[in-house]
Amino acid sequence: MKEMQIDSIRVSLMNYQHVVILKERQTDRYLPIWIGPAEADAISMKLQNVDVSRPMTHDLLKNTLFALESISGMSISRIVVNDLRSDTFYAQIVFEFLEGPPVIELEARTSGRSVQGLEKDSQLKLRWMSREFSSTVVRKWQEGKKQFMEIDGGEGWIFEVFFDELNTRWLLTRLKLDSRPSDAIALAVRVTAPIFAEETVLDKAGIILDAESGKISAQSRPQEAAGAGPADKVDDQELKKFPAIYDFINTLDLDDFGKRKS
Repeated sequence: MKEMQIDSIRVSLMNYQHVVILKERQTDRYLPIWIGPAEADAISMKLQNVDVSRPMTHDLLKNTLFALESISGMSISRIVVNDLRSDTFYAQIVFEFLEGPPVIELEARTSGRSVQGLEKDSQLKLRWMSREFSSTVVRKWQEGKKQFMEIDGGEGWIFEVFFDELNTRWLLTRLKLDSRPSDAIALAVRVTAPIFAEETVLDKAGIILDAESGKISAQSRPQEAAGAGPADKVDDQELKKFPAIYDFINTLDLDDFGKRKS
């Protein structure tokens, strides 16, 4: 997962569709994500510190979350562009708990089975804040002696939990809400939350621009560590696996690219 910053918001010369361009903080790799005009305005207005007489949609969402934070002790820690499927980007708004992870109730749907023994795609009941979710195990992993699970609660709710062996209970470490990237970014600039992108998304849609021509080039992606082998290439054939992205990039005005134009 790589931390990103907003480089600019641009418009396609062909169809006037908007795109927000994220830049990887430590490299010259960029991630273009097309967004709606309303979301483009919401991001631009905040970046330019434009005052409005009444709260806009994302301002209302920010104020609501701040009000709930005082009650629940839960705050946004970051937003993540976490997936790209069929030319559509996905994001998550990630919440963490200021006073430590709360207890969460999990119950296997199959009678007699322990939750610890459930595998990926297993069904279970999840109860939190007086609400029950018909849920599915998305993945499991170990960190030291801690057993973690990521659970899809449906309706865009993702729960990350771990088992507290000392007290034999499950604790909720993070709550993730499914979001369009445009909405997540518009919210992030209002609550000053960092923006990240999964490496798999950058591998699929990240671009490196030729400084002289302003066109997509077949330059190497940044290497992860010293001594690593040859880096992969970003070439036309790879980009054309995602035709909407490829065509969209080629309709953008890329003059002064990388100069934080918004």
